[in-house]
Amino acid sequence: MSSGKGRIVYISGPVVKAELPGALLYELVFVGELGLFGEVVRIQGDMAFIQVYEETTGLRLESPLLGLVNR
Repeated sequence: MSSGKGRIVYISGPVVKAELPGALLYELVFVGELGLFGEVVRIQGDMAFIQVYEETTGLRLESPLLGLVNR
């Protein structure tokens, strides 16, 4: 199951919190308009905590993200 699309609700350095219903732990995601590479490291309800592995300068709240299944 893919978590599909979501949106950013919090940014703190390389950590992003996003509404991403159906997210899977360790799922790969593309964050923001630039499609920065990240990974879901924690899930709390429909919220996913994402470790972004690229420079997050320029990310904005409400930016979209796309989840992919990591199998």
